[in-house]
Amino acid sequence: MEDNLSSIKTEFENLKGQFVITDSWKIERLVAVGEDEMDYYWITYNGRKFTWNTCVGRIVPLKGYILDKDYNEFVRLAKLNHFDQATLWGNKLTEESELFVQNHIAELFALPEDHKFLTPVCLDII
Repeated sequence: MEDNLSSIKTEFENLKGQFVITDSWKIERLVAVGEDEMDYYWITYNGRKFTWNTCVGRIVPLKGYILDKDYNEFVRLAKLNHFDQATLWGNKLTEESELFVQNHIAELFALPEDHKFLTPVCLDII
């Protein structure tokens, strides 16, 4: 029988980079799994910040469960609006926008001492 962490990591591998519905009823990209001294977490990204959602709760996948054209609209909007995307707001890549993205990603990866990532962070949109 698979232990909890292995189960969580397996589910993450199947859903990483996809839009999911969190227990707080938000649609966000699943980007990593993390832990602190208390729990394991689904780490989701809303285009601006990471949210640490307890793995006690569920995440609901959307890809393959809603119409492809509807799912692709989430992807299109994320590519236009999410701060981690190199071509911010549909603009051409400039030195300034690339620096902005690098600084934003560095801020995302700055964690409190008791937090750590258990998987690589997947900022690809799938």
